[in-house]
Amino acid sequence: MIDRIRVGITTYIGDLKKLTPNARKYLLGAFFIGMTFSSFMLLLNLYLREKGYGEGFIGSVLSAGAIGMTLVSIPGAVLLSRVRLKPVLIISTLLFVVFGLFTIYTDVKELIWAAYFLTGAMMTFYRIAAAPFFMRNSSPTERPYLFSLSFGIAVVAGVIGSLVFGEMVEYFAGTAGYDMIGAHRLAMTVGILFSLLALFPFSLIEMPKRLADEDRLEMSFRSLAPLKGLLFKLSLPYFVVGTGAGMIIPFLNLFFRDRFGREPDEIGLYFGLVNLTMFIGIMAGPILVRKLGMVRTMVFTELASIPFMLILAFSYNFPLVFLAFLLRGALMNMGHPIGTNFAMEMVPKSMHALVNAFLMFAWTSSWMISTQIGGYVIEKHGYTVSLVVAIILYIISAVIYYVAFRKAEKFTPEGFIIKTDYKMTG
Repeated sequence: MIDRIRVGITTYIGDLKKLTPNARKYLLGAFFIGMTFSSFMLLLNLYLREKGYGEGFIGSVLSAGAIGMTLVSIPGAVLLSRVRLKPVLIISTLLFVVFGLFTIYTDVKELIWAAYFLTGAMMTFYRIAAAPFFMRNSSPTERPYLFSLSFGIAVVAGVIGSLVFGEMVEYFAGTAGYDMIGAHRLAMTVGILFSLLALFPFSLIEMPKRLADEDRLEMSFRSLAPLKGLLFKLSLPYFVVGTGAGMIIPFLNLFFRDRFGREPDEIGLYFGLVNLTMFIGIMAGPILVRKLGMVRTMVFTELASIPFMLILAFSYNFPLVFLAFLLRGALMNMGHPIGTNFAMEMVPKSMHALVNAFLMFAWTSSWMISTQIGGYVIEKHGYTVSLVVAIILYIISAVIYYVAFRKAEKFTPEGFIIKTDYKMTG
């Protein structure tokens, strides 16, 4: 048993060492941006609450970011098929900083909404570029590790960011003497400026010139016609689970504050720890894939998170709720990189950017709707109702995914592979 574990760890590390220099540069940039994103997700709605806004308006602001991502996702994929990746990453990172700072330094509701809309739009380019970039910079055996490592890097950045920026609020409010609004704003400012460090690794990425036929295929929406059934099957579970996630996930920091009276530094610690368990879960994903395949791993991890969400919904016992919070985060996030990898394997290389954009469109459009609804539901009825709705939607998503793709993979001595007759059709 010990020998098998040792061999497994050695194989895992060996596959990680095979990552290309381009992939490593992208992952380093992702780490810096991930720290910024974690500070925004942790502190923005707490900051807005400190300024006296209710969950309804906070939900509408979070929805604005999702709207920005939704509206830019497919046009962004088209742009990335025409221009080089490096300048897009650099320019979008710079604009992300500008709009992010504007979000927290204006007191006009409409401008807060508009600035966060543009902040979300700028984050879109970084996200939709990732999957096709990884497919071009890895071999089939490396991809599950690379996709998982990409999500894992973002999670590690979240661990550090949540801890650092949560403590930073307490430092500014205590030792430095700022009020809570100023402390939140200053901590987020530091976090947003930190993302500028991503410009260094992004500027070092070496992108080969695309072939003319690749561009022509990526720009041809007619070529998506044979994929419409597959795109629907891939996107629908994303939309359903995204709707459930948007009902509660953006409000979990408020959940700990309102239900248990926790302070920002404590909440930062909780999110740092949940990101740590998420990292462990995400990095364990490829091991499950070898045993179960991509589809069954996705379905299993999603359903396994349901009991822990029920605890979040109905329990007021803090140690039990906190444990459920950690385990739910690990299980639900384990499948995300696997699902993206599965979708990329199902379509030809020329369709990667557009298909990834469609998946992102499905996810962000659901958040665009459900964060708004979730804010009002929580404001009027509390967290339990929103959590129960999310649980129902998670179950529906898992069932849809299993029914659509349960026969898509077959086992070989090298592991699970996608059946040829399922590619391009589903």
